[in-house]
Amino acid sequence: MLRGISISISNALILACVLLACPLVATAQRHGGGGSNLGGGINGNVSGNNRPTGLDEKDSLKDFHEVLAVQASSEQITEFQALVKSTEAAQSDLQAFLQSLRKKNAAAAPARRDALDPALEKARNENKKFQEGLSEAQKAGLKDISKRLAKADSDLEQEEKKLDQSLDLKSPTGELVTRAESLDKALTDFYNEQLALGREMSITMASGQDLAFMLPKVKTLVSLNHRTIPVETSGLLSQIAAQGDQRTFKLEMIADLSDLQQNITDLLRAQIETSPTCGERLGIRRSRLTPADPASLLVLWLHYERWICNGTPGREAPTELAEGDGTVEIKLTASVEKPNTLKVSATFGRIDATGMFGDALRSGSLGDDLKDQIAQSMLSAVRAGLDFKTTLPAALQSSTVIQSAKFQDLGVGGLIVVLQGQIDLSNQQSDQLASQLNQALSAQGTATR
Repeated sequence: MLRGISISISNALILACVLLACPLVATAQRHGGGGSNLGGGINGNVSGNNRPTGLDEKDSLKDFHEVLAVQASSEQITEFQALVKSTEAAQSDLQAFLQSLRKKNAAAAPARRDALDPALEKARNENKKFQEGLSEAQKAGLKDISKRLAKADSDLEQEEKKLDQSLDLKSPTGELVTRAESLDKALTDFYNEQLALGREMSITMASGQDLAFMLPKVKTLVSLNHRTIPVETSGLLSQIAAQGDQRTFKLEMIADLSDLQQNITDLLRAQIETSPTCGERLGIRRSRLTPADPASLLVLWLHYERWICNGTPGREAPTELAEGDGTVEIKLTASVEKPNTLKVSATFGRIDATGMFGDALRSGSLGDDLKDQIAQSMLSAVRAGLDFKTTLPAALQSSTVIQSAKFQDLGVGGLIVVLQGQIDLSNQQSDQLASQLNQALSAQGTATR
């Protein structure tokens, strides 16, 4: 969702009057394609002396008129906002489709496809309609970026056709994932070229006066038991109060734990499995981590052995005392005990194990150690969302207060953790936030060219 898309038409008109009425030397720069001044249509200065600057007044006026010629009207701003939202909706549908494939939920894929195809068609149609509505002067001034956007649209169409063909042929899941990932890349390129078009038309994507700010997705690499998994975090700021120069925002951050789910068995094996010569040995056959709002549920299929050793030290003879298989359910709950301090607690649900194995789980140190180790692994992943230096713009890092946390279903069994809190910002800090978001947007667009 984008709010507060704005344009500096009034500033441009004032500057036009100054340029046309006064015999002064002036400079004007276009700011599209990764320039640093994303907050307005003109970045220039006017000098009151007659010292030569190395720039010809006619060149300055030419640059100025070129900028003014491609600037968006108020109607175009509204239309641009709508087409960007359509593309973002298609991105969300595509991510849900990918999620169903990666979970090997083939039955969910057709339903997701039914939603994805219309979303992509709407995004592409609205994009074409917007470009067709440009004035002749805008079409001339935006010729280069329009060519890149047309190329991105063509690539997107081709990748969509390839995925549809694979779906019609009922190709293996691995091939479908590859096709969907290629489509995702094409859609991202298409989206970035749309944003580049908006910047060329002096449309800024964030303003300090906005009532809501979308925080960009950030991927953090989390190390768990000598293995690395990515955790993707995004966020939304919504204003809930304002008094004088101070504004209060509600913060909601979402950390996607899908990769943790997919690798949970290997991660837990590296942490939990033990094979001492004497004592208790625990192995994990398999595991499953699923949402259970507002918690999550981990199911473990375990193998247990108990060995004793007889004889003198160094010459022990191990003897197996007990062996068994069992299933354990562990409920995981996220909470915030004090601001910005996360906690994950683990409690046993159903325990399907008998004999010495069942006793060790229910009342022995084996069960307590198992819960503690699992809670610690989950906490390490969840904490990725609290790494403010990587997940938040600089304007928010020192003032963010996280107050609650809970696990939630992303859809098709995908697991996320939702962190909620509050931020107090001055108007100046809100302006800084908007500037930083726009700079990140500009850098993203430039990097993809």
